[in-house]
Amino acid sequence: MSQRTFNAEQLVRFSPEKATVTELSITGFTSIAVWGVRPGQEVPAHTHPDGQDTWVMVRGELTYYLGGGQRRTIRAGDVDVADKNQVHGARNESSADAIFLSIYSAPKLGWEKAEP
Repeated sequence: MSQRTFNAEQLVRFSPEKATVTELSITGFTSIAVWGVRPGQEVPAHTHPDGQDTWVMVRGELTYYLGGGQRRTIRAGDVDVADKNQVHGARNESSADAIFLSIYSAPKLGWEKAEP
């Protein structure tokens, strides 16, 4: 890995259509990405069958899906750890853009759709 330092605020991308993910680093152990989520956009509820996904809120706030219909608000500075097979996802219900880092730790990248 040649680059070791990243600025999420400078590398984030936004789309008018949907939440946008930008990969920052992928190794044999971890995938690190920055997400840009505009108001009204969603990162669909999902699980990872092979590993843990840690979200670090950089800017704004999101309504975070916990599964079973449960939700909570996560804000800049919050860290949420979704263990293997735990439902997670989010919707930006605020009026401002949101940015978060996703740090996925597993031997392979897996994704399965889930109910919020």
